[in-house]
Amino acid sequence: MLRVLLLGLWNVLRSPFYPLWWAARRARGRKTRWLRLELRPRVVELASRRDRVLARFLPNLRERMPTSLDRLRTLATKVLADPQIDGVVVTLPLLQCGWAMAEGLRGVFASLEAGGKKVLVHLPDGGGNKELWVACAAGRIAAPPQATLAPLGLVAERRYYRGLLDHVGLRLEPFARKEFKTALEGFTAEGMSGPQRAQTDALLATFDDRLREALDARLAEGTDADALYARAMLRGAEAQELGLLDDVAHEDELPALVGEKTLAPAGTYLALQEARFFRRLRRRPYVGVVEVQGAIGAKRKADAVVAALRTARKDPRCAGVVLHVDSPGGSAAVSDRIHREVARLKEKKPVVASFGDVAASGGYYVAAGADRIVAQPTTITGSIGVVAARLVATELLERLGVRTETVRRSPHGDLGSPAQPLADAERAIFDRELDGFYEDFVRLVAAGRGKDEDAIEPLARGRVWSGADAHEVGLVDALGGLDAARAALGELRAETRGLDARLIAPRRLDVAPPEPPAEAAAAAVLAELAPELPGLRQALRLARRGERVLLWAPDLPEVR
Repeated sequence: MLRVLLLGLWNVLRSPFYPLWWAARRARGRKTRWLRLELRPRVVELASRRDRVLARFLPNLRERMPTSLDRLRTLATKVLADPQIDGVVVTLPLLQCGWAMAEGLRGVFASLEAGGKKVLVHLPDGGGNKELWVACAAGRIAAPPQATLAPLGLVAERRYYRGLLDHVGLRLEPFARKEFKTALEGFTAEGMSGPQRAQTDALLATFDDRLREALDARLAEGTDADALYARAMLRGAEAQELGLLDDVAHEDELPALVGEKTLAPAGTYLALQEARFFRRLRRRPYVGVVEVQGAIGAKRKADAVVAALRTARKDPRCAGVVLHVDSPGGSAAVSDRIHREVARLKEKKPVVASFGDVAASGGYYVAAGADRIVAQPTTITGSIGVVAARLVATELLERLGVRTETVRRSPHGDLGSPAQPLADAERAIFDRELDGFYEDFVRLVAAGRGKDEDAIEPLARGRVWSGADAHEVGLVDALGGLDAARAALGELRAETRGLDARLIAPRRLDVAPPEPPAEAAAAAVLAELAPELPGLRQALRLARRGERVLLWAPDLPEVR
């Protein structure tokens, strides 16, 4: 009550100055009918408001800030409603994001074009498959004459380190449910298995179809994506001849391309559009956004996510929650803890899960109980399965002259020791544990999706799906980004429509605990031999005692 009285008094005292504020706002307004939007390489759905405020005063922080799709959608909404704005000139750098976030950028450009506004994308550094795919959503593309465009076509690579492990005397004993759960295949096999090749090919098909469709729609007659792939690399004039570029121009020539002398900064335009002279007396309801990002690790690392979910549940102004997941998975126990908190939240408020670039294994687990699940067509999702591994360093220890003597008083006291391989009875223990986790995972997804377990199990088996394919088989309810998730929330609860989204931000999740000495020594040896080894520490941490069973997809194929 005191806050309302103070803000009311503040508004009364300021009211005589409103005409001056209004006049100044008009004076800073229209000098051009085109806006200039400079994107940053990293793209996220929603950026922290606190960081945006700090970035105004800290130039170094501003440079590191990500591009927020939520802010871009707000900008697009303002532009579409403004008859005095003709279009937006976008500077698109080399992107540091996955295909799902890139799809979100395409959606913003496409919405402007569909609403009658023009979009010109400038590629100052050239670009590859992803940058060209995003740019093709605009009506016009330009690049400097010496910028290299590299439409190489899509490829997925995975490296196999079984030979290296054999060379240094290490071995990983894998346990996986089921055949598509190939997360550790790079460390245990000499080459790609049939299931891994099948699911990778299916992923590539989704990505490739969308890239080809975008390129074919803008290339000159007689040229298609295959012809572009065959050329592989092009520069300005040649790209313009093929129809990939509309204009060859340097940055300073962009205003002239759209018939203007100057371009208005999009950030300034949006700030003016959102500026309010009078302060709100009461805090408005909002849509809470809780992020689950990165590897889902040790218990203490989930505390912030759980705290954010509990805050949303208890806050009466939070009308609903979007659970934004961008995670390849992690600990089964921690994933289950977050899933439980989502279920508790769902009892009081609607929850819609929104998937980013990847929501696999534990990333899917935490969202399985949401009221709705939304993903981009290019989101890597699913991988409903379980994998565990045990590090065997017997040969390495022998080469180093290390001898292990064991004194035990129980049959399986040294089950986690890397000094010796498992006996058949011990393998049976691991198999029993994984079977139980897998069955629980399938049961949990079936309950969340409102389907029989027999219908879900064939879709599980550790298989990774693209968002488009997951939608077809019913693992995802709708396709889109955070905007589609908020729309789905509005269908569940009308009061959430039109409300601002507020990030209830936890810290990033990581697998944190240090390796025991034997695993740490093995990591040091391998890191020296192959510093770029992907997923090395994650794979070795699978061997940690107490963290043996994980829902994990650390070595997903990189599509580029």
